[in-house]
Amino acid sequence: MPTGYTAAIGKGITFPQFAMSCARSFGPCITMRDDPADIPIPEEFKPSDWDLKELKKAEVNLGKLEDMTEAEAAEFAKTEYQQQSESRAREIKENRDLMAKYRDMLEKVRQWQPPTPEHVEFKNFMVQQIETVIRFDGREEYYIEHPVALLSGEDWLSKEKAKAAWDIKYHSKENQAEIERVAFSNAWIKSLRESLA
Repeated sequence: MPTGYTAAIGKGITFPQFAMSCARSFGPCITMRDDPADIPIPEEFKPSDWDLKELKKAEVNLGKLEDMTEAEAAEFAKTEYQQQSESRAREIKENRDLMAKYRDMLEKVRQWQPPTPEHVEFKNFMVQQIETVIRFDGREEYYIEHPVALLSGEDWLSKEKAKAAWDIKYHSKENQAEIERVAFSNAWIKSLRESLA
């Protein structure tokens, strides 16, 4: 049975067409593997600008943080604390509601009588699935062990500056890596095309 790559051989495609089709499964073109086969591989890939944009945002953010007063930082810390507290309360309520639904379903499964001996293992499986979810998702220890804390303006500002500095370092590195990946991809495709000429 032909594959997505070999099916066109029977229709008379050339070796270069077959090779370029197969190239979609290799490093430089892997992102195109699910694209329709009639979309040509570009002559040149362009680097994603996502990390570059994130880098610029982080630099602007750090600049704003550097200019921020401690009083302004205290207001941001207070707002963040309120938002996190409200979000935490919602998460706890949603989790408790979900666990109640799981426990209700678990009780129904336990009360269900399997129609044949062959269905007993099926019932055990259903019980095990629900018990596993309750055991791992039903714990509220995380919320107890990691309470929302109201930071001072100084502590909040320090935390945010450290985060912005980390973002700058990370996105600088990732942007450079993306440029290098694309350069490699373009050289790989160019070499392939030249070998098929």
